[in-house]
Amino acid sequence: MTLDTPTLFTCIMIAEFAGSVILFLFYMFWPGRSVACSRSLALWSAGMFLAACGTVLLAFRGTIPDLFSIVAANFLVILGTGLRRSGFAVFLGRSGHVWVFATIAFAWLVLCQFPEFQDNFLTRVNYVQSVLILSGLWVVWMAFFENREKLYSARMLGMTTLVETAGFMWFTFHQNILLFPSFQSTFTEGFMSTYLITVLFSIIMTIVLPASMVIERSLHGFREQALQDDLTALPNRRAFLNDAEDWIASNSSPKGIYSLILFDMDQFKSVNERFGQAMGDALLQLFARILKDTLVENAISGRVGGAGFAVFLPEGNKELAHLTAQRICRRFGLECQEASGGRLMVTASVGLVSASVSTPLERAMEAAEGGLHRAKKQGRAQIVTMDLAPNGRLVKDAKRTGFSVLRKKAA
Repeated sequence: MTLDTPTLFTCIMIAEFAGSVILFLFYMFWPGRSVACSRSLALWSAGMFLAACGTVLLAFRGTIPDLFSIVAANFLVILGTGLRRSGFAVFLGRSGHVWVFATIAFAWLVLCQFPEFQDNFLTRVNYVQSVLILSGLWVVWMAFFENREKLYSARMLGMTTLVETAGFMWFTFHQNILLFPSFQSTFTEGFMSTYLITVLFSIIMTIVLPASMVIERSLHGFREQALQDDLTALPNRRAFLNDAEDWIASNSSPKGIYSLILFDMDQFKSVNERFGQAMGDALLQLFARILKDTLVENAISGRVGGAGFAVFLPEGNKELAHLTAQRICRRFGLECQEASGGRLMVTASVGLVSASVSTPLERAMEAAEGGLHRAKKQGRAQIVTMDLAPNGRLVKDAKRTGFSVLRKKAA
């Protein structure tokens, strides 16, 4: 098959209609799609359908009235391309600005009422291509600077749109230099085939990439759910350890330190037995909220067991870790009392360790768990600090500190 202009036009029409149907079916049957993904797919499908209809009318230029092959055709192309661009914006959580593209498309209809505009091929080309170029650059900007999830498929769409926009610029440049009198007169030119091949490539890619973005976002959501505790919305044990180990691995300074704090609610099982599981869940959520409100920005926290929580303090020394543990425990005890009118007082035991970055996190966890065990054994509501040498050995016995939830000034 020869890739002449009529053949390429036919391929573009088929690709646009096929893409519209494929994205619509994906919109209808993909399970678990979000509202943003649904709106995005709907806009993409509608946009490709309108653009396909416009391309059909363009292909009949010279054989049907100009009202259809020029005015209606470019109206549909502008509006269809605008809906595609809006679909991407909606997917990223931004405003689609559909009204902007609708206004531009209707402005085209108004301008075509003036013979000076409609009879000037170069003016029409510059109007339509300027819209396509600017909207394409908007998509490229969003793909690389508004893609907060860092989706690879969204970046690929940005690169594809950049190629498509380059094609629009290529066509506009040649038209303004060579000054062809009509659309039909460009059909035999080599630059026209290059332009249409670029457009065909971008259409094929935009059939695949919107669906890929939805799938990639779904996979990200599944991954986040696997690493998050459903009740407290904190990272679970695996996610907490991964984040802490990533920080240790990225800090090779021999003088680097970190602190690890393990919390466990005292007599949590008896609270569940006396007041029910709903009360226990409320206490876990309260503790998680206190962690989020109290910890410094770069701290890593997570739920690591039934009533157990962990805090990792990058560059945090022993004094800072001890003060942080005291504040959290006192605030937790006070808020429990205030919420229950003084009828419920729940405390937490703490194991704490500070170590150099050369100490494996696994060893620090063992030491902190040992401190937590001693805190429980020595009467609960205690903070037990374990000191580790750079080689991971305990350098001296654990130090115990008690605290009172009634000392509000200390919180």
